[in-house]
Amino acid sequence: MTGERAALDYVASRLRKTPEPVLFDVGANVGTFSLACLDAFDGRCQLHAFEPASATFERLRSTSALAIAGVLFHKLALSDHEGTAILHSSEACASIASLERLGRPVRPFVKELDEQVALTTVDQFCQCNEIERIDLLKLDIEGHELAALRGAERMLAENRIRFIQFEFGENNVSSRTYLADFDSVLGRHFDMFRIVPGGLVPWLYEGGRSELFATMNYLCERRAKGPN
Repeated sequence: MTGERAALDYVASRLRKTPEPVLFDVGANVGTFSLACLDAFDGRCQLHAFEPASATFERLRSTSALAIAGVLFHKLALSDHEGTAILHSSEACASIASLERLGRPVRPFVKELDEQVALTTVDQFCQCNEIERIDLLKLDIEGHELAALRGAERMLAENRIRFIQFEFGENNVSSRTYLADFDSVLGRHFDMFRIVPGGLVPWLYEGGRSELFATMNYLCERRAKGPN
């Protein structure tokens, strides 16, 4: 995970006084990021792992280190509405599966592997499960990240999300989402960073020249006091 471990260590250091930080791994796949979370937080966290693909979910849930640590597994996709949608993938337990019809996936999607999956929103999930805050919301859902953020409207408005990590890159061309969209949702209340090898680089949206579609992860930290 290029640069991601350094970002996780930074988040863990900022949350060291938070009792049992609440972490959401959205697009957990087979659990690589979840395992890194457990390591960075020394197991001192409440970790929710979301993975909608059936075969991938079963492999995730069978990862003994996650199960022993009490990770909570959810066979759900997060979006901006509740319902169902078609998840596209190239193979069982694919590292890239998407609710978007990606124009240039790393490996071609196989129509026979299309799967109808359940959708919910961050707001609805938190309400139903009496989750008052999210200390880290990680989104790696292949071009559908903005939709998931829009499904967190209430949690964001009520200052209940401390850190957000999202992936942005070539898949956002297919979903027709731009860094301008993320900046409009997050820029007023979060400090934003690019995650690069070895650490974090402060980032501000600067119009068209900021729209780089080379895949990269961004970390957003809620400011202590936002603008009026």
